[in-house]
Amino acid sequence: MTQTLNQAVNKARQMTEHIRSDDIPSLPYGPIPNSEWRVLQVDEEWNIVVMNYRMGPWVTTPVHGHHCAATAYTLEGEWFYDDYCFQAGDIAFEIGEETHQPITKDKGATLLTTLIGGKGNDRLLENHFPDGTTQMLRTRLFKACERLTPEEFAKLDLATLFD
Repeated sequence: MTQTLNQAVNKARQMTEHIRSDDIPSLPYGPIPNSEWRVLQVDEEWNIVVMNYRMGPWVTTPVHGHHCAATAYTLEGEWFYDDYCFQAGDIAFEIGEETHQPITKDKGATLLTTLIGGKGNDRLLENHFPDGTTQMLRTRLFKACERLTPEEFAKLDLATLFD
C-alpha cells in the first residue's frame, strides 16, 4: 500500500504544471449561444478535464448528465438548475448520471469546472436533445480543444470528436 501511495505522489509531482488561465483565450461553445469555454488542462490517462465555462445572461444549456464526477465552482454571477441557485463561491458537486439543465438569468455566470472520469472511463458528459438524440462528450473532445487559439479552434472538425 505504501509503495502505491508513493508512486501516486511521485506521479503527481511529475505532473505539476503552472497554468496561467488568462493566457488561454476563450472559445465559443457552439451548442450553447452566448457561452464560452477555456479548456485549461486535460489528463487523458485519468480522464480529467479542468476548464473555465462562461454562460452569459439568459442562457439555457442542453439537458445533460454526467458519466463522471463533476465539480463546478462559481467564480462570479449565478446559475440555476432544479431547485438550486449557485452564486459566487458556491460549488456544485455532481456524481452520477442524473440529468439536469443549468440556466442563467440576468447575471450570467463563470465557472471553474472539473470532470473526473478516472482510468478507463473517457465518457464524461452526455447531452440529451429535445428530438430524443444524445451526444456523448469524451475526453478526446476536450483534449482537442485544450489551450487552443480561436484560429486553431475554427480549423477543428468537431463532428469527428463526438459520438
